[in-house]
Amino acid sequence: MIRSAVKITIVLIAIGLATPVIAQSGSDFILTLTSTFDASANQLWVNVAIDNAGGDMQGFNIDVCHDSNLLTPDAILCGPPLQALNGGMGPGLVLPYIDAYGGIVYGVVFSNFGGSETIPIGFYPQMFQIRYDLTGTAAIDSELCFCDISPCSNGSCSVAATEIVVGGQSYSPVLNCFPIFDGDYLRGDSNGDGNINIADPIFSLAYLFNQGTIPQCMEAADANGDLGIDLADALFLLNYINGMGPTPPAPFPDCGSNPGTPLLGCASFTACP
Repeated sequence: MIRSAVKITIVLIAIGLATPVIAQSGSDFILTLTSTFDASANQLWVNVAIDNAGGDMQGFNIDVCHDSNLLTPDAILCGPPLQALNGGMGPGLVLPYIDAYGGIVYGVVFSNFGGSETIPIGFYPQMFQIRYDLTGTAAIDSELCFCDISPCSNGSCSVAATEIVVGGQSYSPVLNCFPIFDGDYLRGDSNGDGNINIADPIFSLAYLFNQGTIPQCMEAADANGDLGIDLADALFLLNYINGMGPTPPAPFPDCGSNPGTPLLGCASFTACP
């Protein structure tokens, strides 16, 4: 494998940061991922969260790895904490990098030259967002991992490891994997409230024809199980609710999964235990 030459380095000494508050260890920084499926764009939107208990962050370099047979990164976007830096102008330096063989790297220095911007201790559920195009039917059934993208084997390029910077020192957090969706759902429950009733076809129709809310679990909204979300699903569900049609296919009437079939996407379904 040959990756494009890239070297990401976070330089903090030269930009005049304030007196450092030193973190204890990399375990003071917990990285997590949450995902939402945008069916209209056939994209997975992944929020990268940082739970910071280590001190005033000055920057970071975060790598996220994926299965390149199933997902293709399309964009990396600053979240609200980064957008608010430097009086709303955003970070002083942003270095996004998309690796063709299965990963993204996002290097960020918070301050402009001579500045002292930091992000304090706290939990930040959307530090930045990665948007992926789905290129495989099993994409929603895969996982994303925080990682250290290794340098090219021929030595022609180098990518920094996943690190958080506090007080001019870098700390390596624990690198965990997160399933895109690893849970059960109830077919026909479009609005995800745990019940099958008239509200579900109305929710689906609003999504289809009135710019309504995107179902968090497209699998659940596929009431007739034909691997598509359309008017037929709302009509199927209306017929069932009124006693004039068949019951929805599994998983129904109890929560469950439907392994081995192409997945429309199910970013979350909290109604099932």
